[in-house]
Amino acid sequence: MKKIFALITFVSACIVGTAAVPAQLTIKLPGLPTVDKKKKTDGPTTRTTNDGKDETRSGDNIYKTSRPTATPVLLKNSVYVQAKTHNEYWKMKGQNNYSSWVPLIKFNHFYNNDKSLNYTVDYFNPDGSPWYSEKLEQGNLAADRTVRFESPSPYNGVLDTKSTAAIGVFAFKITDDDTKQVLYQGKFKVGKFSTESGRPEKNKFDFFVEHDWLLPFGMIGFHHSDIEIGGIMPEVSVWLKGMVSVEELEGRLFYKGQQIASTKDGAESGVSDYDERTTQFAPPFAPQNMWKRWQFQWNNFRFDNNGGFNHDYYPKALYADKNPGEYTVKIFRNGAQIRELSFTVAADGRFAVPAYTDQIFMPYQRIILPVKVIGAEKWDSAAWKTDAFYGNPLKGFALQ
Repeated sequence: MKKIFALITFVSACIVGTAAVPAQLTIKLPGLPTVDKKKKTDGPTTRTTNDGKDETRSGDNIYKTSRPTATPVLLKNSVYVQAKTHNEYWKMKGQNNYSSWVPLIKFNHFYNNDKSLNYTVDYFNPDGSPWYSEKLEQGNLAADRTVRFESPSPYNGVLDTKSTAAIGVFAFKITDDDTKQVLYQGKFKVGKFSTESGRPEKNKFDFFVEHDWLLPFGMIGFHHSDIEIGGIMPEVSVWLKGMVSVEELEGRLFYKGQQIASTKDGAESGVSDYDERTTQFAPPFAPQNMWKRWQFQWNNFRFDNNGGFNHDYYPKALYADKNPGEYTVKIFRNGAQIRELSFTVAADGRFAVPAYTDQIFMPYQRIILPVKVIGAEKWDSAAWKTDAFYGNPLKGFALQ
């Protein structure tokens, strides 16, 4: 019996002693199961609205945020050709007021910038003969998940060896040097105007690329930020010509014939400008040769998108995906209407997509829409039929 008691005492002492000593052994725990954060396991949820009614939410987004892949996709609406004017002409040595120009081109890919791409642009004269070629430079991945490709600086010698004083319809072709495939090709019309306020210099001009074809093209879609949370505002944009200030503009939104919102409502409603087509001297000397895209959004017009946002933030909002039908946007300048466009939200809560959109990919659910140009604005109303997207018009696109 004493031996048994002594043995128990000894074992107990060993256990206590071991607990007092820092652990020297590595204990391997069983692995934890991997949780797929992207997989939704929640079923329908219910929230109580301000009027006391229960609203059932499916938890499945109508729209997801667009994500680029390693396969580059050209954004056709981002292609921009401009004329860079130079106050010298290499063929006319010693004449500082003899203007000439070279083309500059840029465009965006919806692309994750997985690797460098090798593109060359070839330019052609109005008679179809080759002009010159240059390698395009590749930019970084931008916040909107696009990558820009553009002409190198014209001050690398091109202005001094390749510029021209001619005007007319020129052409370009962009080729993938690795695959030898033509990425995009088109034509652009170049004009010129005097930059002298007094007696015009015989050979001093600013050159520009004609962009009247832009005016009938509007767009609706979303910002590039994540949209799964919901409560997002659709963005509508149109092109305006000439010198326009933001204070002059108002966008009014109509649903079933009734005005439901204005860009002057305050909060996040408003007008902003971006993406212009112009030249250095067009604003002061020839404002009719500048074009700018203007964007309109309304705080009380949003997409629910079955998201988890707090609906109390927008107590007066109309959610388009919960209210299908036709919507109309009317743009006013100083109280007079200058533009009008319409779009439809289908019964499934999505934008109704016109058939011609399969010819022009755009991320973030953006859709090209026809715009009615209203008023006495001077523009080439037939240009869009042949010149749109630099000689690549959309088949099936028509004005109302």
